[in-house]
Amino acid sequence: MQIIVTILAGAASVAAVFWGISGNPHSILVVLGAVLVAIFAFFSPKSSLVLLVISMLLSPELGVGAVSMFRNVVVRYDDILLVTIFMAWFARTAIFKDKPFITSTPVQTPVLLYTALCVVSTGLGVMRGEIAWKMSSFYVLKYVEYFLLFFMTVNIVDSEEDVKKYMRWGFFVAVAVTVYAYYYYYASGPLARATAPFEVPIGGDLRESEPASLGGYYLIIFGVGFALLTETAGLSFLASLGLIIFIFPAFLFTFSRSSYLGFAGMVPALFYFARKRRFLLAGLVSGGLLAMSLLPNISGKVLERITMTYKGVYATQSFNAGAAGTIRLEDSAASRVRSLQRALFEQFPKHPIFGWGVTGVGLADTQYALVLGELGLLGVMLFAWMLYRLFYTAKAVFVYYETPAIRALALGFILALCGLLVQSLGVNTFVIVRIMEPFWFIAALLSVLYLKTVKGKAADLQKKESP
Repeated sequence: MQIIVTILAGAASVAAVFWGISGNPHSILVVLGAVLVAIFAFFSPKSSLVLLVISMLLSPELGVGAVSMFRNVVVRYDDILLVTIFMAWFARTAIFKDKPFITSTPVQTPVLLYTALCVVSTGLGVMRGEIAWKMSSFYVLKYVEYFLLFFMTVNIVDSEEDVKKYMRWGFFVAVAVTVYAYYYYYASGPLARATAPFEVPIGGDLRESEPASLGGYYLIIFGVGFALLTETAGLSFLASLGLIIFIFPAFLFTFSRSSYLGFAGMVPALFYFARKRRFLLAGLVSGGLLAMSLLPNISGKVLERITMTYKGVYATQSFNAGAAGTIRLEDSAASRVRSLQRALFEQFPKHPIFGWGVTGVGLADTQYALVLGELGLLGVMLFAWMLYRLFYTAKAVFVYYETPAIRALALGFILALCGLLVQSLGVNTFVIVRIMEPFWFIAALLSVLYLKTVKGKAADLQKKESP
């Protein structure tokens, strides 16, 4: 261990000298901070995951530069933190050899195949000269980063207590994010929409904010929060109820129509999968809608945001809806329809199997058009398989576990998945950092729980049933 610390310290010194010569003091701080985190993560990998949980939504961005006229490369401190912790964990695993590099989980095969397809499809696009390798490589690495987070977490976490600890930290992060969302909304003028920390500064260009990413994050929080209401009692129940009430107005202030759709899709899933307190949930949802209607300042803006989609001065784009006649949509909603049409009738026929590669279809406005255009039919199949295995893992944990908090986490993930799939009709949900990092982190926690208990119980049950 002393050797490892010495090597890390030496590497830090060399890097600090290099950046010092370049005259960039900010880079010196970043490098030294990364080395300190690496040392901390090497000796305490579980505690280092707490840093990741905090940074997923509370991490500033670093503009690295533009890779095209329409796309900039944005690196977050969270990216640096994740890579640093991953390398420290990798070094620890290589030295102590107490765990395999990749632990077998129900999600492992589709994740690896999907990642491989991203690389192969993008490589084919580069060789055809249809996409630029510089731009596509950054986005492929972003996809891979989510899966690195998943595999690393699966190998580090090993107990229910660890899972509960990260859930508690996630609660505090949700509160902090919501406090900022309220502050940003009320401090940025009448045209503002609530957004996550560090996406755009107070007084900055409101067009650069990404309210849908905060809306998708809230769908995850709503899922777990509603599940905790059905499965827990006492302080956990009260804390969950308070959190839901606290974040609901902030969720509305995102004015993200796709996120509203996601919430609407989550509600029937909640009543279908939840086994307890359905009347309480019905009362809570009804009470929330009633409270919103009694606050014209909120309800008026929300209804205006929804109705502007299909009527009024903004609905200027016309589409033939067959038997339903001609419908009119405003520009951003119309762009979603065009993305699906373009993916289905223009892009898919030209490269139906492997797609055009990552970034090959430009800025698609829905997740489904993006997957079909970038990765083709093979990508759609692997994407669906991957999500099904995530659902299967969460459902198995929910059925086999008796611990209320663990059951709530599994049920919450199922609800969040349902909501995110609906939100994906209008958002590239499954590539957005502030949604996917908590999503894959929870998926990893559930995979750990599946391996610890569910897999063993299922094997025992199979033995008892066999003749």
